[in-house]
Amino acid sequence: MKALLESDFFQKLMAGLIVGYLRFCYRTTRWTHEGREAAEAVWDRGGPALLLLWHQRVHYAPACWPLDRAQKMAILVSLSKSGDFSVRTNTLFGYHIIRGSAAKKSDPTKQKGGAQAFRDMLRWIRAGNAVALTPDGPRGPARDMTEGSLKLSQMSGAPVILIGQSSSRFLSLNSWDRQRIPLPFAKGAMLWEVHPAIAPEAGEEEVEALRLELGTRLSALTDRADQMTGASTGAA
Repeated sequence: MKALLESDFFQKLMAGLIVGYLRFCYRTTRWTHEGREAAEAVWDRGGPALLLLWHQRVHYAPACWPLDRAQKMAILVSLSKSGDFSVRTNTLFGYHIIRGSAAKKSDPTKQKGGAQAFRDMLRWIRAGNAVALTPDGPRGPARDMTEGSLKLSQMSGAPVILIGQSSSRFLSLNSWDRQRIPLPFAKGAMLWEVHPAIAPEAGEEEVEALRLELGTRLSALTDRADQMTGASTGAA
């Protein structure tokens, strides 16, 4: 049985079913948008872009980025075994995959390919493409934005696009951030904010202040999206 579950055939089948299910949820959700015109201006202007959303809402992300209009998108996926399956699903969504993640705070000596992944993301985004990141992922703490995502904006000149998403019907996983899986036929909300790229000359104190400000803004967008759909708010 284990051999079957880990077989290439079964993994491809499951990835196809999951992507098909999520696309069905996106199509049957009645979406309300706020601030989308700011994101549309970035899409129409072209050039680098950095999309940030909390890890809890990662399964809503494909609904917000139209690849037939917006920049090509890269997704950061860990080098773990579960990351291998995530590569399959995100490739089916049409995303470019960059592998790696930050080292564990409890054991920073364990390399997770984060440095190489950052260089790959920087090369990709400087070519005029987009990168989507969950700045509190992959291990949290929930809604605690890391500095690395803002460094990517600062070094590439990419504007920062915040997206808060919610739906009235979802399942919550028993994970550190109570990650949500959308259900079909729901009421949905997408709230956008676009912020200028972090200035190249910004020092540590200014970047830290922006990290706290943008984290607060992203939480406010996410909570407001929940209020619009009648869903529970918060990181859990």
